[in-house]
Amino acid sequence: MGIVRVSIYQKRLPDALNVTVLKKLAALKSDFLLFPEYFFADQSVRDLRAALDRSQVALDWLLKLSEAYRGVILGGLMSFQENGSRYCATPIIQGSQVIDWYRKRRLSQTETPLATPGDEPGVYILGGFRFSVLAGAEANSESYWKELNEQGMKLAFVLTSGPEFDADDAINRLLELSRQHGISIAICSGAGQSAGLQAGGRSMVLTPAGITWRTSQQERDMEILKTALINVSA
Repeated sequence: MGIVRVSIYQKRLPDALNVTVLKKLAALKSDFLLFPEYFFADQSVRDLRAALDRSQVALDWLLKLSEAYRGVILGGLMSFQENGSRYCATPIIQGSQVIDWYRKRRLSQTETPLATPGDEPGVYILGGFRFSVLAGAEANSESYWKELNEQGMKLAFVLTSGPEFDADDAINRLLELSRQHGISIAICSGAGQSAGLQAGGRSMVLTPAGITWRTSQQERDMEILKTALINVSA
């Protein structure tokens, strides 16, 4: 695949979305733009159920952004209704339309009463790039990475707003999985606390060669916008 330009938006969950943020993101020149889980759950949202109920507003905002941003948007995690079931799902957006949804398979304790788990791996081809999507604690599952390796996956995006990578041990395990399976991984984490979510602020890029970028200890509660270049082998 060669060089992939990935913009990672580590958003502070308590902060509301606004026109200034939209304009800043719309000006990016990258292949992918990643949002953390529930990036729209600002301080006016009391809990996860209320956040899910706000999903359509967040989706409309992303579609507006996609009118100007020309890459692929991975829109965090939000509510998606299909055939009478509600899923916690990632909208995959390009050209002002939702191309597909990744339905989260491993739900958290707070998500389980509110949604149905998905049952398919998130594997996609867009803009000439083949990639996978994982959400939250799914990234800690060795079986998921083995599954992606068996499908020849070389690039994966992890969207999270939880504590999955608070401990260095979890990051080291993921780095070992990256090396073992030959997959480059970009993690987009939320920051701060809102709607009962405590985000770790640990956005980073891992490749089989090591960690090429990550937020510092001082940046873990900050909004960070980083465009990373990832060299992905065919």
